[in-house]
Amino acid sequence: MKTKRILRTAPFLLGILALAPLCSFNSEPNDICSLKSGVKDGVASAQGQASSVGSPGEMGTCSRSGCHGAGSGGLADNAGPGSVTWTSVPAMQWNQYAPGQVYHMTVTVAEAGKVHFGFEMEMLDNSGSTNGHVNNTLGTLTVTDAVNTRTWQAFGTGRLSLGHSSSGGYATNSCSFTFDWTAPSSGTANMYLCGNASNNNGASDGPDNVYSIHQQLSPLVTAVPEKEAEVFSVSAFPVPTRDILNIKCNLKEEGTLQVGLFNSNGALIRTLESKSLEAGPYMGSYQVSDLSAGIYFLKITCGEETRSKTILIQ
Repeated sequence: MKTKRILRTAPFLLGILALAPLCSFNSEPNDICSLKSGVKDGVASAQGQASSVGSPGEMGTCSRSGCHGAGSGGLADNAGPGSVTWTSVPAMQWNQYAPGQVYHMTVTVAEAGKVHFGFEMEMLDNSGSTNGHVNNTLGTLTVTDAVNTRTWQAFGTGRLSLGHSSSGGYATNSCSFTFDWTAPSSGTANMYLCGNASNNNGASDGPDNVYSIHQQLSPLVTAVPEKEAEVFSVSAFPVPTRDILNIKCNLKEEGTLQVGLFNSNGALIRTLESKSLEAGPYMGSYQVSDLSAGIYFLKITCGEETRSKTILIQ
C-alpha cells in the first residue's frame, strides 16, 4: 500500500514542478532573473522572469523567494541605492496619455557598481484580473530594439510582458532599454515595472537588488470651456482692397468701439474708429488708398473683448 501511494503522488508532484516558472541560475555568466523552461531539462532562457512584476495574480516581483534581492537574503524592493525609472517621448504630463499616440519609451535601471541589468514590464487594463491566461494588456507594446528587448506571453496566449533579451543589459552602473507603447483609445493603464541590478557573478543572490514601480496612466481629458456670449462680432471687407476698407460690427450691448490699423511690424498706423455705440449693427468705411501695398492688421475692441483681422492692401 505504501508503494502504491508513492506511485500515485509522484506524477502529481512532477506535474506541479513542470508547470512552475522558476527563477534559476543560467548556464552562462548571467544572473538576471530568468524563466526556466522546465525542471527536467534545466535550460534557462535569459529573458525576464515571467509573472514577476507584481501585477494582480502574480507571485510578487523578481525579489520573490529563491530569486534576487529579498528572496535571496538581500534587500527588499526599492531598498537598494539604485532605481528603475521610465520616460516617454512625447512626455506624458500628469501621467496622462493621448489616445492613439505612439510613445517612445525608455526604461533605465541604475545602481553604482553593478554590471548587468534586466527589466520586465506589463501594461494592463484596470480590471484587476488575476488570471494570467487572459491577455488584459492595454494598448500595444512594440519591440524597437530586438537586440536588447523582447516580448512574450504567459502560457503562450495570456498576459503580455516586455523585457530584456539574453544579450541585453550588459553595462556598468546603469542600462537603458527602449521600446514603443501605442496608447489605447480609452481606459486607465496600469504600468507594472520591475528592474534588476546584478553583479553578474553567475548566481541569483542577495547583492542583486530589485526595483519596482506601479504607475497608473489615464487618458488625457481636454476641458472644453463653456463658451461665453460674445459681446460683438466683426467682419472686414473687401480683402484684398485698394482704396476703401469696410468694417461691419454687430454689438450685443452698448459700448465703445475702437479700431486700430497696424503694419506688419506691429506699429500703429492710424486709429480708424473710436466712438460709443448703441447695441446693434454698425458699419464704417475707411480710406486706405494712401497706404503702401502689403499686409496689415486690424485690432477691434469693444468693452473688454478684442478681435483681430488680417487685411491685404494692393
